[in-house]
This record gives sequence, C-alpha cells and structure tokens, in this order.
Amino acid sequence: MNSFLLMLSFFTRIPVGNHVNYSNERFNKGIVLFPLTGFVVGIFLVAPKFLNISIKPIEAIFIIILYLLITGAIHIDGLTDSLDGLLSNRDQKRILEIMKDSRIGTFGAIGLILYFLIFYTTVQIVDYRWLFLMPFVGKVTGFLAAGVSKYARGEGGMGKLFIEGISIWKAMIYSLIMVVLSYLILGTMGLMASLMALMFTIAMAKWIYNKIGGMTGDTIGLVIEVSQCIFLLIGSMRG
Repeated sequence: MNSFLLMLSFFTRIPVGNHVNYSNERFNKGIVLFPLTGFVVGIFLVAPKFLNISIKPIEAIFIIILYLLITGAIHIDGLTDSLDGLLSNRDQKRILEIMKDSRIGTFGAIGLILYFLIFYTTVQIVDYRWLFLMPFVGKVTGFLAAGVSKYARGEGGMGKLFIEGISIWKAMIYSLIMVVLSYLILGTMGLMASLMALMFTIAMAKWIYNKIGGMTGDTIGLVIEVSQCIFLLIGSMRG
C-alpha cells in the first residue's frame, strides 16, 4: 500500500505524499503498480458523466480540467518536450538537450493544440466506460514502452529508476490484462482500440530508440498521452 501511495504521489496531484516516506527501494517496489494509478484517475474522470450535464462541450471542459488537476499535466509536459526534440531533425545529443529545455517550441505547441482538439472532441462522444479505462490504457502503454527499451540519458535520475525497474514480462502481463479488460468492458471496439494503442507503442518505442537510443521520462509521457488519444479516437468511431 505504501508503494502504491508513493506512485500516486509522484504521478498524480492526489495529496497522499505526506502519508508515506520516500526511499529508492520503496519507489522500485512501487513501479510495478504504476499502471494501477490509471484506475484512480479514471474514477475521477467519469464523475462529470453522472452529473447529467446536457451541454456536451461544457461537460468536456469539466473532464479536461479534472484530468489536468489530477495529473498535474505531468505527461503532457513530456509530450511537448519530446515533440520539440524528436522532430527537430538534430543529432542524439542535441535532441536530448532540447528535451531538457523547459521552453515550448513550435512542434510542442502544434502537438499540444492537436492533443487538446482530440481530447475535447472525443470526450463528448464516448461514454463513461471509455473515460474510466483511458488512463489505465495510457499507463500500460507507457509501462510497455519502458519495458521494451532502455534509459537514453547517461546521467541518473527518476526516469532512470523507473525505466530500468520495468521488465518486459511484467509489461506483457499488463498489456494482456488491458486487452482483456477492454474487450470485456467495451466489446470489440475496445479490443480494437487497445490493440491499436499497443501497436502504436511498439512502433513509437522503436522510432524513439532510433532517434536517441532509448526512452526518457519525457518520451514515456509522449507515449502515454498519444496512446490515450488513439484509444479515445477509436472509441468515438464506435457508432
């Protein structure tokens, strides 16, 4: 439980950090529970669906604000930093330098606009079950991307601890659980959406590896957010 609370304190803004002391050992033990934090986020995201808000665009805004408040936009920050670096057409060293720059560039800004357009549009269409599973799908794909790759930077840090703490077999187990749950809860479209998210993750991990030689915390954020968009896009096409 302490390890799970530690994961929540790192990857959400839910105020549980004061209830558990940090240690590298506890963090390493908690990494395997990282995908489960997606269920906690999902519980919050479905709340507006039960308020019976008749104006869908307003409901969508509530959902997006909730997502940003709960997650602290931690993975969105990784999305913009990664796009600025990976699409810069520079060498590996320069890409990693760009990704560490806190300023947002052209590619990051374009990616952010497209991300919110997709998020805003799709949450008006999908029902609460898709919103509940979406963060879990994102966390599993991030887990998988780390499991099939290695840490790209030379220096240590939280990203290094996270990526090196994930084994491929654990990532495969979570991927299987995600596919089965998606099918049981969402049917054939859920199965298709989860499989597409997994295929994207493998392709993206390979592309990132060719660019910088592995994954970083930022690129995991990229995988998480884009795979969630893919999941919701397919869910919005179910009709």
